[in-house]
Amino acid sequence: MNKRIVVIGGGPAGVEAAATAAPFAAAVTIVSDRPVAAWHQLLPSRVWLAAVDNLYAALGPFASAAERLPDTSRFSLPDANAHADRIGRHWSERQAQMLNDLGVQFIEGKASFQSPNHLLIASGPDDAITVEADAFIVAAGSTPFVPSPLAPDGRRVFSPATAHEMPHLPASMIVIGDGPTGFEFVHVFSALNIDVTWLVLPGGPSCAVAPDADTFLVDMLLRRGVQVRPGEPVAQLQRDDDHVAAVKPDGSRHEAEMAFVTIGNRPNVAPLNLQAVGVHVDALGAVRTDGFGQTNVAGIYAAGDARQVRAGSVSMAHARVAALHATGQETEPYDDSCMVIPFLSNPQVAQVGVLSAADNSIRSVQVAMQSALKTHISGHTEGFLKLAWNRNRQVVGGMAVGYQAADALAPVAVAIKTKTTIDTLASLYGPHPSVSELPFMAARTACQTL
Repeated sequence: MNKRIVVIGGGPAGVEAAATAAPFAAAVTIVSDRPVAAWHQLLPSRVWLAAVDNLYAALGPFASAAERLPDTSRFSLPDANAHADRIGRHWSERQAQMLNDLGVQFIEGKASFQSPNHLLIASGPDDAITVEADAFIVAAGSTPFVPSPLAPDGRRVFSPATAHEMPHLPASMIVIGDGPTGFEFVHVFSALNIDVTWLVLPGGPSCAVAPDADTFLVDMLLRRGVQVRPGEPVAQLQRDDDHVAAVKPDGSRHEAEMAFVTIGNRPNVAPLNLQAVGVHVDALGAVRTDGFGQTNVAGIYAAGDARQVRAGSVSMAHARVAALHATGQETEPYDDSCMVIPFLSNPQVAQVGVLSAADNSIRSVQVAMQSALKTHISGHTEGFLKLAWNRNRQVVGGMAVGYQAADALAPVAVAIKTKTTIDTLASLYGPHPSVSELPFMAARTACQTL
């Protein structure tokens, strides 16, 4: 209880680290140059996804059954952005109050290490203080990686971090880049009747989360009219008064009213001066740690995107382990095998654990979403769930695609953590009717086929 903990970053990982450490530390301080719990980069896409879901709900059929929404007049971009701002403020206030109730202090400013035990915090050109701590948890998040020729300009070219700056919905859009964020925005834009040309690398699009779901998702988007164009990376974006052109190295061009660039994120640790105090940082800017989030420098930890750019749930899991370890509590190292990683919303895609092995030691079975009564009640019957197990018949992975699909993987995550066999899983029954029945149904199917 006598340790002083400083958390750098006020996003999901930072809040989780501070909240976890507070009961076990003499003092916990969050240092951030933004309000606590500011999810501004994520909120526009989440709010837009929810708005699109509401449009689909009004139509009735499952998302992938509709090639185009017949009426998008009910979607207001200003209203969606205003709603995202309201949610952001409200959530930030709630999280700040929660941390305040736990006794966590907040200092606003830009941080940089002066030594392994001292942090300089600058709140202005001539205003800086130095804080000392027994342990630091770096949870500084990530920033979008965009080559300068493709940089957003707030007029014709946008990115996930600047999506809220779009003045209106265009008639046509070039999307550059895939991954989970690329799939999400192509889904949103195409669902809003925007003509989308999707420029990806050869072999794409790839969601990178659940590769087995790529074909399902791409087929859905193709039915909506999305033009997928794999090929060389875009060399530059030529911006004009009424359009933008993506130019490839071979001179080929793709034109649209606007362009959206989502190539990926990189850890936001460069300003922290970590390497100057001896912390190992890899070529992409990620902080190297062990399973507890410890760096090679005693007392300095990393969590979330600073350590590995992935889903918010992974960031918070990192943060909890690091905070417990930093305060001297017993904890297991972070376990990636039982983390459910989701993206999209309708259809949702999620994966946990592993689905295959090079030595063919892992087997799997697939059941259709429509196997569950709940999907017929809701009308969302498209999709599937895959369950995987090893030679010891222990559950090792699962993937789900469909409406609220991630919920179906919660039992699989628990089964992986507890080394449950498919036989035990088959003997259990989830709430009926619900999508959480599917992994138990898959386990029974597996037992019947063995």
